[in-house]
Amino acid sequence: MKKIILTVMGVISFLSVSVISTSCDELTCSGNGTLSVENKSLNTVQRLMINGVNYGSVDPGKTKEVELTPGTYAWQLVGLSGGSGCSPAVVNIVECETSSFSCSN
Repeated sequence: MKKIILTVMGVISFLSVSVISTSCDELTCSGNGTLSVENKSLNTVQRLMINGVNYGSVDPGKTKEVELTPGTYAWQLVGLSGGSGCSPAVVNIVECETSSFSCSN
């Protein structure tokens, strides 16, 4: 009888840990991925464009992160204050992963 009780308690403990682990993973990932773009220029404020949509500016030395649904996106940093920005690029956003890039123009 003791062996049965210990076995049942062990299974319950294992199931509790599994449920907690699964719910923690769900909390850290919303199902989206992240595009992270760093503006490495010294003086140029850059505008982040994704699929032709303005996602705001990125000051020199700063990074902007945008959550996106998984898929393929065209992005570009466009110089707003004197610099030229960077050429357009394509990124494949993967669920729960971050794709990081930088631009120094």
